[in-house]
Amino acid sequence: MTDAISASSNLIHLIILVDSSHDAEVLAITFRNAGYAVRPQHIEDEEDLLTALQEKGWDLMIAAPQVGDYTATQAMEAIANAGKDIPCIVFGDNPDKQAVLELMHAGATHCVAAQDQELFLLVIEREFSHLRDRRAHRDCRSLLAESEKRNRALLDSSRDPIAYIHEGMHIYANLSYLEIFGYDEIDEVESIPIMDMIATEDQQDFKELLRTLSKGETPKEQFSFNGQRTDGELFSASMSFSPATIEGELCTQVVIHQQSDNKELQQELDQLRKQDLLTGLFNRQHFMDELNNAVTAASRGDSNSALLYMEPDNFKSIKDTLGIAGSDLVLSDIAVVLKEHTSSDSILARFAGTIFTGIFRYNSIKQIEAIAEKIRALFEQHIFDVEGKTVTTTFSIGITPITETTPDAKKLVMQAEGACATAKNNKGNSIHMHTVADQLATLEEEKAWTERIRIALKNNQFVLHYQPIVSLHAEPGERYEVLVRMLDTEGNIIMPNDFLPAAENAQLMGEIDKWVMKNTAKAALEKRRDGQQVQFFVKLSNESIEDITMLSWISKLLKAARLHGNSFVFEVSEHTVLNNLKTTKNLAHGLQQLHCMLAFSHVGNDSGLLKHIASFGLSYIKIEGALIESLTSSDASQERVKSITEVSRDNGIQTIAEHVQDPTCLAVLWQHGVNFIQGRYLQNPEDKMAYDFTSEQ
Repeated sequence: MTDAISASSNLIHLIILVDSSHDAEVLAITFRNAGYAVRPQHIEDEEDLLTALQEKGWDLMIAAPQVGDYTATQAMEAIANAGKDIPCIVFGDNPDKQAVLELMHAGATHCVAAQDQELFLLVIEREFSHLRDRRAHRDCRSLLAESEKRNRALLDSSRDPIAYIHEGMHIYANLSYLEIFGYDEIDEVESIPIMDMIATEDQQDFKELLRTLSKGETPKEQFSFNGQRTDGELFSASMSFSPATIEGELCTQVVIHQQSDNKELQQELDQLRKQDLLTGLFNRQHFMDELNNAVTAASRGDSNSALLYMEPDNFKSIKDTLGIAGSDLVLSDIAVVLKEHTSSDSILARFAGTIFTGIFRYNSIKQIEAIAEKIRALFEQHIFDVEGKTVTTTFSIGITPITETTPDAKKLVMQAEGACATAKNNKGNSIHMHTVADQLATLEEEKAWTERIRIALKNNQFVLHYQPIVSLHAEPGERYEVLVRMLDTEGNIIMPNDFLPAAENAQLMGEIDKWVMKNTAKAALEKRRDGQQVQFFVKLSNESIEDITMLSWISKLLKAARLHGNSFVFEVSEHTVLNNLKTTKNLAHGLQQLHCMLAFSHVGNDSGLLKHIASFGLSYIKIEGALIESLTSSDASQERVKSITEVSRDNGIQTIAEHVQDPTCLAVLWQHGVNFIQGRYLQNPEDKMAYDFTSEQ
């Protein structure tokens, strides 16, 4: 940690914006006389300030209202743009009320008359204390984030079975733990001593180990044993132990490590989980993990890094020229160019579709701008040669520094995406750095969107569109994906990408989900009056998954509409499931009682999820569209689709291929036993359900 202030130190790294070095020294002496150890830096203009900000971390800035042409307001703006938490105390000769208000609005923590020494020292002491508290809070937040991440990785990952025990009895066990011993529910093991899961010949040694644990001692070595499943089958494994607490109760965490005969294969599988299959770069999920690590490091002052959000400007024309397979080769070539021309410590990912992201270390803002400019210039000059055809593209690049005041990784991506959109709107082929002004504009835009969404919910200004889901094997029945659109004041369609991010931030997704379900129920009733039975696939947001009242609400809706539960298939994305395994499982059990169906969508990025699908009572798995789009050009995509369909078939789950754009992949999907297809090849989403499911074509 490089924070200058510690709980037991009065050392202050101080920036002083005044007319002369003599005035700066007088201020430094005032600090020293008050008992502070001071490391001052006198500055006179923005160049001095930016240089100082790059050199080290600072604790406080004392500023005159203006030095030459440079004002305290400009200095505070530069500090904010650098993402630094450096409180600023402005002092001057009896500043008037209006001047004080303007300075406080600009970010000053206090404005003090220069002659009021006693107040000046009290303000310093108070601001010093507040700075300590903020830094301690950031440290706690980082530690909490790391702790939550470790817990999530341990409990929700598919690799290691994990349980918590107290006095030899189970308190909690994850799904992998239940699977390895042959149980289906946590309730089944909560009343079973862990001793019953140890083979008879190892029980005496395990009793000695439990005695050690009861004394509060944690064994340093792993305990090797033979485990016993419910069917009597034995398996070799080892246990490691660590102290833990659950809901305030002291307990012991048990992690089981199965013996593997092929460590190289396991390492290869671990690497594949992190990779985008098409480009070989990291995938979105792993990149977000790395971005969270970077945010944590920045909050501690451990590193300077920035997020680059990069998108080609004319990829649609490339796709039109080369087709899907050819455009996929261009994406692969883009990845190669990025890897070859960036430093080895940079973290690169194919974030989504044609969007690439990277985390880059830097020593100064100018350096990160130079990195972005180098990438922009590379692609401006690069020619892609695909099967005898040549294409070119330029890139729009958004930059946002990862600083100690960065709130979280999700906000960071939104800022970088906004900066990229600004670059793209500036005729493309350019870079744009996210600034405080951008942030304020984003906040105002989000506030405006939030108000528009609230009004739309109140005034029923949403509409439903439907996209057919069609059987590849002539299975009867009509199925539609339900998609929501928003209407502006003139009745024009607003697409989800424009309003859903704001709805998520404003925690309005649950209300939108309910609107969709209510109006889907009305559509189902209309179809029933026409003598048709339709199955509707309805997406559930993360907010709805976490809402403990949602199941009750769905139950009331079905009763009021007199609809059977199987009219609805509720979709939860793979990403949401992985972050909410327990709540998703509770939802799944509740939906089963209501006779509704459950589908996991966008499945394909994390093979670990497939190990758990048997416990959710799934009806459908929707295969990630990126896999389908690259199916005919990528052997890895075909293998991934094959494994998903095989696991699904073994568990009685039907599969749906998302984002089918053309017929070239249909033969492969048929060959691997995919049950249904959905995408623009069949039909674009429309406001009416008019697809002919009886057509032989």
